[in-house]
Amino acid sequence: MSKKELIINVASKHFSEYGYERASLDVVAKEVGVTKPAIYYHFKDKYALYEAVLCSKFSALLERMQSVYEVEEPKDALRAYVETFGNFLLEHPCFAAMFARELADGAKNIPQSCTKSLSQILKLLSTILLKGEEEGVFGKENPFMIQLMIVSTLINYKTTKKLREGVVMNLADIKNIDIELKDIIKNLANKIVKAVQC
Repeated sequence: MSKKELIINVASKHFSEYGYERASLDVVAKEVGVTKPAIYYHFKDKYALYEAVLCSKFSALLERMQSVYEVEEPKDALRAYVETFGNFLLEHPCFAAMFARELADGAKNIPQSCTKSLSQILKLLSTILLKGEEEGVFGKENPFMIQLMIVSTLINYKTTKKLREGVVMNLADIKNIDIELKDIIKNLANKIVKAVQC
């Protein structure tokens, strides 16, 4: 792994834990084992590093989502879309936390360069929904609304484990209230498909 990649990986953890405003380049540099000027050698400023971190994750997500284009049947494609997004969050917990912070903060720090990947991901969902509508299996849906349902459910579930554990402790008489994200992903995929069917 190159020094630049190492800086991005370490910064990813710090941005996810502290957010853009509170993350410290001094701490990132110390953890990487370089000086702060060494970070500036690779990145113009803190925002450029944040952009590199976020854009690398959004690009990786987009690349992963491309496999959904291979699924022919709209219901299966929509399930694959939700499951692929959810599994990416499982594999990239720092991304889930960073995305949650951005959503909660009105996405004010998401660089414009990252929105291209987001647009392509939304275009994929739009294509799936339109194909389903044309084939008579889905009703007319707003892709952005469906995307927000998927993203907010999975991101919030991924980032609220401690809260959910605390709540569940007070509900000992209710069974199966807190299940793993991998199970939520499949459940949500089925519910989204059911919700958009004619």
